[in-house]
Amino acid sequence: MPSTVHSNAVRVVVLGGGIAGLAAAFELSDPRHDGRFDVQLYQIGWRLGGKCASGRDMDYYKRTKEHGPHILFGFYDNAFAILRQAYDILAEDKTRPFKKFTDALVPHHQLVAMEQQSDASWLPWVVNMPTTPGQAGDPLSLADEVAAFLEFILEVLHSGLTRLVTASPLDGVGESASTILQVVQTQLLAAGRLLRKLPQVPPAHRKTASARAAAALADLRQTLRVTWTAHAQSVDARRAFIIVDLGIATAFGALVDGLIWPTKQSVAAANKDDYRDWLRKHHALDMTANSAVVRALYDTVFAYPHGDVTQPGEVEAGSAVITQRGLVTYRGPAAWKMRTGTGDVTAAPLYEVLRKRGVKVHFFHRVDKLIASDHNTIDQIRIGVQATVINGEYDPLITVKGISAWPDRPDYAQLHQGDALRDGHIDLESRWTPWKDPVGPLILSRGDHYDKVVLAMPVDAVADVAPEPLLPAWQKMLDGASTVATQSVQVWLTRQTGWPVPGAVAPVVTGYDRTRVASGSQPIPIDTWLDASEVLPYEDWPAGAVPVGMAILCGPMRLPFGSPPPSNHGFPGTMQSLAAAAGQNFLGVTQPLWPALNGPSGFDWSALWSPSGQPGPIAFNAQFWVAAVNPSDRYTLTRKGNSKTRLAPGASGYSNMVICGDWTDYGYNLGCFEGAVISGLQAANAITGNPRPIIRDPFRGS
Repeated sequence: MPSTVHSNAVRVVVLGGGIAGLAAAFELSDPRHDGRFDVQLYQIGWRLGGKCASGRDMDYYKRTKEHGPHILFGFYDNAFAILRQAYDILAEDKTRPFKKFTDALVPHHQLVAMEQQSDASWLPWVVNMPTTPGQAGDPLSLADEVAAFLEFILEVLHSGLTRLVTASPLDGVGESASTILQVVQTQLLAAGRLLRKLPQVPPAHRKTASARAAAALADLRQTLRVTWTAHAQSVDARRAFIIVDLGIATAFGALVDGLIWPTKQSVAAANKDDYRDWLRKHHALDMTANSAVVRALYDTVFAYPHGDVTQPGEVEAGSAVITQRGLVTYRGPAAWKMRTGTGDVTAAPLYEVLRKRGVKVHFFHRVDKLIASDHNTIDQIRIGVQATVINGEYDPLITVKGISAWPDRPDYAQLHQGDALRDGHIDLESRWTPWKDPVGPLILSRGDHYDKVVLAMPVDAVADVAPEPLLPAWQKMLDGASTVATQSVQVWLTRQTGWPVPGAVAPVVTGYDRTRVASGSQPIPIDTWLDASEVLPYEDWPAGAVPVGMAILCGPMRLPFGSPPPSNHGFPGTMQSLAAAAGQNFLGVTQPLWPALNGPSGFDWSALWSPSGQPGPIAFNAQFWVAAVNPSDRYTLTRKGNSKTRLAPGASGYSNMVICGDWTDYGYNLGCFEGAVISGLQAANAITGNPRPIIRDPFRGS
């Protein structure tokens, strides 16, 4: 390709190569801008992708090592749009195994939450999600999204009521079953008629129409409460009742609080409440608010401040509800898993397209400080150079079975300091590394080196490099930000798990909240299991030695000692040991998940793959675990009221700088891959003046 950059092009530096920074660079370098922007990207260490980075194990068969589990939900339209575009650009290379973006993905149709029963046993709660018309990444009108959301609610109510009647026959309820069912059906039809009309209601009449629909749902709820609250005793009946109660409360609350057509004001008002409190406020029962399916939402977004899983968690309601609306109005499959590492599927093709377009990526460049003038302009950027490249430009990718992939360490042969880095086992991505930069800092100056800045670093890392003194809005933003460390453990298995759901393959399971081990002494914060066995065929295992499966386990992580200064070089090792212990403890309570790998004595350690058949728990040493404690790795929480202190990507307060990341005020405001992409595109739009439309912008109807 490469794009022709005009001699008078606007020079843009992108600071950070996570998904948000890559999305911003991808848009700024798009040929539709006709070479107006000369883009350079600066990245710490040797790889791109941020929290979605992955690495191929250079010791064991190029197996995939992740920062944590990732799936792409079907409503990630902006992510699908840019990745589809990237794969189409690269498709001219006929040797690539994945010609289209969806070739690199596996459709996933089940959402599973583990539910603890009254006898302390655990049962999976499986929600099957259909494939819907359309394709992720295509434009979507507000009316169509609203219609899809309301239709989903009605389908939930209809199917839930059908299951409830089947699972809990109306015997001995003081009134004939046929009469009660007739009343319920009539009320559901009445609510359905009003809800289906809402997408076409003119803005001036939406409030009145919403109130009528909410009143119809309230009538239905009242009938259900009188009839079934104490009557639904079986597992199936109770679950059906919870699903119906949750559907009514969500739709009722969205109608009453103006979240069907959300505005900044209506979402901000709802964000004053925690999501569970919001459900109760709109008359959900406690059994619903505390249910496994609601708890699964908290687990999915690591919504436990300070990593304390013994507390109920916190997530702001408005952001949760508008995100849920997206979650259930997907097109195509409900979710997608990846056939290889997250970084290989996402960051690698974006990087390859950027290089084709002439974008220069500077690896081993650590942003240390932004220096501002009195006029709210970023005048200088101080960057630490971690290593110097022998041949001028670092080539970061390797090829594994035709796939462009990131190694789990730098290619030392390309670096002047390669031997010292390898021999010292230096982690250049760590805040606590003892490594000293081999050369002095690089100073970039406004006017000489750049015109515009895209700050694409995570919020905890931003706190370290922010200009001084802080603008008042930045002080509020940083004070209001809340993040949590996470931990992830990968295990390679020699046998099938025996997952007790007939016909289910490769599940994604969350809500397995084992807050205490069997002895009752320590919490087990790992609550989620992703079966990632799809990656095995795209690794470099020798014939006859391929593991049967691979599982990624994860959860929030508490920092018992806080976050120490960079001089505490032993801190990462301490946290790694705690992550390993959490993983071993979790394996000890996997009987409800993996019955085939557990016997009378508990977990069968021989089920773990190891290179030399190590016996017993020693086999755990051949697995992989990570404590995501770096400022750049911590997950951004959305605690109640958090959004009011966030800054929008185009409203940094500095005339020549935009910001991006899922920690900004980008719309949905929950931490996710799609949020990073949206924020990156919004940052680029603020620079180009020729904005790319944001699909599903929640406020596009405001």
